[in-house]
Amino acid sequence: MLTLALNLNAMNWKRYPLRAAKYVLYFYFFALCMLEAMHLFNGNAFTTTPDFSTFFTPRLLIGLALLGVCYPLVGFNSVSILLPEGGWEVHGKSLHEAMSLCRFKFVKNENGKLIFCAESPARRALTMFEDKVTLEISSENCLIISGLRKDVALIRLRVNDYLRRI
Repeated sequence: MLTLALNLNAMNWKRYPLRAAKYVLYFYFFALCMLEAMHLFNGNAFTTTPDFSTFFTPRLLIGLALLGVCYPLVGFNSVSILLPEGGWEVHGKSLHEAMSLCRFKFVKNENGKLIFCAESPARRALTMFEDKVTLEISSENCLIISGLRKDVALIRLRVNDYLRRI
């Protein structure tokens, strides 16, 4: 429960409506692709059209919309890691190295926050250009990592590995 409250406080609420709309469209597109795949695997020809009347049921449309609206609440995360004494001066180079190992490139420094995005255009497209990861060192010498949940978990492992080597 504490992690959900932390996630809600760290959520970028300005981008939430855009993210929710993207994921609603993404889930509709995914469902259409699944319907077409089931149509083809049933032995039908590619030139025939599937029966879309089963897709446009209100229950399925509402369910996919709710899934798309709720996904940004659980799909984006923010974690904090306690760093040894220092700051960007001491840990900056190693954090940049850890991000490059995770295949993220540096975009900009915005008021003490380092912003990274995925190197691969295909990865960026698959995440619907919601691949931005921010690193911030708070006043308590904690590194705060924010972004997609799977990216945050990967970066957290890399940073923990770096901290073990110190």
